[in-house]
Amino acid sequence: MAKEQQRKGVSGFTKLIFFILIAGLLWLIIKLSDTYTVNVPFAIHYVDIPASQLIENNDEEVNVTVTTTGFKLLNYYFKTKRNRKLDISLKEAKYKKIEDKTYSYNSRIIIDKVGEMLSSNTTDITIADDVMYFTMSRLASKKVKIVPVTNFSFDKQYGYYGEPSSTPDSITVYGSVDNVNKTKEIRTKIITRKNVNQNIVTKVKIDLSEGLNADIDEVEVSANVEKFTESEAIVPITLPGNIKLHLYPDKVAVRYKVAMKDYAIINNLSFKAVADTTDMLFNDVLPVHLVLYPSNTQIIGIDPKEIEFIIVQQ
Repeated sequence: MAKEQQRKGVSGFTKLIFFILIAGLLWLIIKLSDTYTVNVPFAIHYVDIPASQLIENNDEEVNVTVTTTGFKLLNYYFKTKRNRKLDISLKEAKYKKIEDKTYSYNSRIIIDKVGEMLSSNTTDITIADDVMYFTMSRLASKKVKIVPVTNFSFDKQYGYYGEPSSTPDSITVYGSVDNVNKTKEIRTKIITRKNVNQNIVTKVKIDLSEGLNADIDEVEVSANVEKFTESEAIVPITLPGNIKLHLYPDKVAVRYKVAMKDYAIINNLSFKAVADTTDMLFNDVLPVHLVLYPSNTQIIGIDPKEIEFIIVQQ
């Protein structure tokens, strides 16, 4: 009997809680269906800023009066402060210069942004000022070279024919005086390719340091690729000035790589090897240096690198 009364008591309490929850939910729905007029703050963040300009205070706040239902206001209050930010594009805002560093634009763009965020009619949104103002100043600038960064693995016998280049080959960067002055070049993002056996032409983003802007964010990089072969030239060793020596040997073998298309135009006369006599009085051998070779070759090595000599009596 006691257990049955206990079950009835628990059942009655559960029903009471259920009815209270239903009543609370109905009350909440009624309240959220009501219309409210409230002032809500929004952070303004400017985007699409011209590369040559800087907005130092880029997180201003504006108060907006909104008349809407409680349901739509939840779109605002459930957002974090970061997500209540309004991105104002300077390409869309049609701003104009008022004085040296002060610019203005119609606040209608803010009303439209708030309407989108809250899914509300823009007629129910007002701002105290019809015109918004912001401060923008010109940055320091400098033209610098673009350096393509590549990471290619080539098919056998293939390689770079000349250095990779970019179009444009330089850009104007903008930033603080310190950042601009210490910038000597701008590199591209790394271009990676495998089994390369033909020319590469591709678009790639530039790698701007923090605090720098540029008018463009990508360039076209070209890398010429050719098939190479190894060859050898027998080159006589020359002496500087009027020094008279007998050299042993008096020639060196220069091993080099050359593109197949340039093979026929390279010969022994394309190279010049010179004996270094700077320390000849203190050494038994002379180092040999290659002082002239075609720019379209890659030198593998010379043999021998040192030679013996005998001084000729004058």
